[in-house]
Amino acid sequence: MPAGWSARDGTGIRRRVVGEPGQNPGSCLGIHAVLARRIRDGEYPAGARLPTATELAEEFGCGPETAASALRLLQREGLARRVFRKGFFSFGPDDYPG
Repeated sequence: MPAGWSARDGTGIRRRVVGEPGQNPGSCLGIHAVLARRIRDGEYPAGARLPTATELAEEFGCGPETAASALRLLQREGLARRVFRKGFFSFGPDDYPG
């Protein structure tokens, strides 16, 4: 399967995974860009559980460590938070203290 294509959308039809211009969708930064856009667009509202690294690896055609790196980058940027043994969750404006 070509890089950037995903067979995991529930319909059995391959779909193109599109990241930011100039980024390989299967790279850490490409996955980060797609997830950040999904969070900002409301696909993952504040408090929603994000896909696991394994699920992201299947979707983007990369290794699970690459997907985990993208999740950690979201956490460092304040777009997601990690809950031990639960996973990563989107972090929206309603979650900020104060």
